[in-house]
Amino acid sequence: MATLKATLTLQASAGQVSTNALSLTESDSLTVDAAPSVSNNRLSISHSSATVLVASSVSAVTHIYIKNTDTTNFVTVKTDGGTAFAKLTAGEWLWLPINPSTGIEVQADTAACIVEYSYYTKS
Repeated sequence: MATLKATLTLQASAGQVSTNALSLTESDSLTVDAAPSVSNNRLSISHSSATVLVASSVSAVTHIYIKNTDTTNFVTVKTDGGTAFAKLTAGEWLWLPINPSTGIEVQADTAACIVEYSYYTKS
């Protein structure tokens, strides 16, 4: 087992996204197992078919990080059943806890692109 610390910070000056200044920081310490997990992987994904990042055979809550490193193309994030739930435009990323037995796949829009991803199984 290992401890993984995740932190998200959102900040904006008054008037940029609302009339008030925004300053929000959330963090969590997650206890994760060594397997199954993938850390700091880069993968070329196709636009013609989906690429599985997390298999549906994972039987525990899994936290996944995905970043679209492409400068123009977007990436669609789907469940392994093909249901799209996120669109990562150029440079965008997500951090998401997923239910046990829920696979995650990604597909580029118009041309192959590189995604960075990591996932960690919660203990």
